[in-house]
Formats: sequence, C-alpha cells, structure tokens
Amino acid sequence: MNRQRVMGVGGCALALLLLPAAASAKKTKFMKCGKPLPLQLKPFTRKPQRIDYLCRNSGCHKSTANDTQNAMKNNFCAPTNRIIPVTFQTFVDLRDAANREASITIGEPPPSRAKLANIIKLGDGTMLGEGKTVVFVGYVLDARHSNVDKDDPLNRGNGESVQCNLLGCAYNDIHIDLTADVDDRTPCHSIVAEIVPHYRPPAWDLFDSPDYSAFFKTHPVKITGQLFYDDSHVACTKDGKAGFNPARNNAKDFERLALWEIHPIYAIDVCKNTDRSQCDAADASAWFPFTDLQSRLGLASVTPAEKCKATTDNPKSACPGFTAPRKKHLH
Repeated sequence: MNRQRVMGVGGCALALLLLPAAASAKKTKFMKCGKPLPLQLKPFTRKPQRIDYLCRNSGCHKSTANDTQNAMKNNFCAPTNRIIPVTFQTFVDLRDAANREASITIGEPPPSRAKLANIIKLGDGTMLGEGKTVVFVGYVLDARHSNVDKDDPLNRGNGESVQCNLLGCAYNDIHIDLTADVDDRTPCHSIVAEIVPHYRPPAWDLFDSPDYSAFFKTHPVKITGQLFYDDSHVACTKDGKAGFNPARNNAKDFERLALWEIHPIYAIDVCKNTDRSQCDAADASAWFPFTDLQSRLGLASVTPAEKCKATTDNPKSACPGFTAPRKKHLH
C-alpha cells in the first residue's frame, strides 16, 4: 500500500520547532508550553532532567518533516480539559482510517500531519486524531528503555533522533506494549505507549524494573497522554505478521497493532484489582498513581533494569555536531 505523509502540528508544538539550536548551559533547551506540565507531571514543571539541558524538542535534525514529528513526540501541550477514553477497537479504527488516507506514506514522517488531526468520528460524534488527550486501560505486555544497548549502554548504539541520539537509559523513551486482555500475549495486538525522558519523574524511570513485572502481569494500568501517529514504523499485517519497513531496506519492524500511540504519557495509574471489570477508567476509587507502587509492594528500593544500572551526566551522542555543555555550569 502506498501511503504518503501527514499533518501540520498545532500552534504550541509547531512553535517549539522555532527554538535556536544553541542555548546557554544555564537554560533548558527543551521548551514547555508556558504553563504547568499536564496531569501527574505538574509537580515536575520546575524539575528538568539532564536531557532537558541537552536536547531541544525537535531532537537531532534530519529533515523538516522529522523535526515536526519529533516535536509532536515531545508534546506536553495537548489539551487535558477533555480526556477521551479509547479501546482496542478504537486503535483498530484509527489504523484502518490512516491506511485509507492516500497522503500518509509508509516508514517515514509526512511533510504534513494535517490529515491526522481528526481522522475518525466516535459514536458520540467526537472527532479523534493526533494531538488529543486519551486514556487507555490495559495490561503491560512488555516495558523497556528503547534504543539502549543491553551490553554497553553508554558507548554503543545510536539512540533516537527525537532525543538527540543520546546514549543511556536516562536519555531515551520507555517503550510500553499494552494489551486489552490479560490472557492476550500477542505482540501484534499490542498498543504502544511511551514515557519520554524530558521532565521524567524519577519513579517513572523505573517502570521497567524487574521488581514490578510480576505485578503488572495481573493488574491493569491506566495510561493517559497524547494520541500520536508514528509513521517511522510499519504495523503488523491484518493476518498478524510483523511488517517490513520499506524506508529501512525492508527490515522487519517490531510487532504492534497500529502506528497510533499514547506518546508522551501524562499520567500512569495502577488498578487495585486484578479483574478488568473492576477497573473502570472513570472510577477514581479503583486506581492509585504508579508512583505509589513501590510503597504498596513494601519495597525498600526498586532495582533498575540491568542495562539501566550504568549512568552518566555526560552522555555520548550519535547526532552530527552534537556538543554537550559541561554539567558543572548547570544550576
């Protein structure tokens, strides 16, 4: 199928592309929206991470379309006055609508993202598409710091352009695969959500800890964040086979239901119950924030994923021309 690319990012995210590449070491390169961060990130509005001093919203420049897509991946500006519940079927409908849109290509960002903004109409008449804030309830199939080498995380690999190709767990997304049913372990049925490293709460950095994996297999999570379309990948075929990416020499892509993601995540909640029917997204009494999970499990400490035990304040980058300011200048 020959699909071409999409959409003009709305005001806030587009404005973030206009940042100068150079910035004082005392200032963050990552820009917010001139207001507190959304939902559970709000307490961290004035608590930038090291990456926020190193990498701007559009990441490492590759092309105008890629810069625009990267800025959308890092968008903390989606409206949260109305949060739209989405289901497995919603993602199927979003996938099918994007596949029918001739302006959306395969495997690389589109020159315009306009068609992604209101691509489907829900049963109540709500238009849904990229840039809306959504909430999904499901089970964690897998979670991992992506684009981080498992054997030599601070020296090997390429990172990801959206995070300036920086190496190491602290500078990369946490990729979460979610399924709608506890018994469904099929990767091609998974929904993708991403915790970005910018302004990331320290507790969230441990989401992929082995200390939590058994609990997540039985307890639903509620993920709230921006709906985003990642056209740098290829989803599974309708017969449940991994897709092959023509923009990457037909390399096999990782398995997923659709290219629609919740990215970035604005809130993570965990259900008190194991029965999905007792985990209604609208029932606040059924949930507690993920940041409380360590204490609820009685853990004195939480073990990071093995590859995340190595840390640095001065990461290497595969981005051409990247120079990190010395940390001693930061305040």
